[in-house]
Amino acid sequence: MANDRLVLRLTRFMRVKPICNLVFWLRFLYYVRIKRNIRSYDDKQGTDDKGFNHNLRGITHGKPSDRILKLILPLSVIDRMNEDSTVLAIGCRYETDLLYLTAYGFRPKNVRGLDLFSYSPWVDLGNMHAMPYPDSSWDAALMGWVLTYSTDPAIAAKEVMRVVKSGGLIAIGITVIPTKQRDELAKGSRIVTSASGLKILNVGDILELFDKHVETVYFRHDRTDQSKQGHSLVIFSVKK
Repeated sequence: MANDRLVLRLTRFMRVKPICNLVFWLRFLYYVRIKRNIRSYDDKQGTDDKGFNHNLRGITHGKPSDRILKLILPLSVIDRMNEDSTVLAIGCRYETDLLYLTAYGFRPKNVRGLDLFSYSPWVDLGNMHAMPYPDSSWDAALMGWVLTYSTDPAIAAKEVMRVVKSGGLIAIGITVIPTKQRDELAKGSRIVTSASGLKILNVGDILELFDKHVETVYFRHDRTDQSKQGHSLVIFSVKK
């Protein structure tokens, strides 16, 4: 128990971005540059080739983003969550998502990643449309800028609801493209259309995927300037 407390205290230092980036780079250099440990998942269900190849190239570059903090910060203060809560980061690509989760109070042993690509022992190989976890096995799941890579977001939504406990939290972030740019990117992987024809452009569209299973919305944000690129963010609990 004393060792767990010490680890939790030490991980707080990774709230300082340069420290988090240093830890990321040391591990990235070891697992990617030295051990050449990049692996990919064979089943591409729900993913188009353009999105798959984009993310495969991305994992080799070692350019993590801290935008996941836009979801982790509000998630960490919701009273349903505590240091013992189990959290799954879906589509995390790099370990930085997991490092930040531990920095903001979640025990390292309770934090896990899932991606089509992995170099890390902390990130399981798998597909968000058919995840390798039992029903109701996580207290929370983050889908940070991954849902719009799905060619069938309704299936991805159904699957994340399956693995999250009833009353558990789902945190989703997407990038929204302005109308003038949307048509140019319509055939790409960043703007996708579900089987029902729904374009995911705001929090309302995200919540519609989960329909009657949305229990309480704890946090939501949509861009205020529709002419500029921005983020739509939402954290809600699910009922089953």
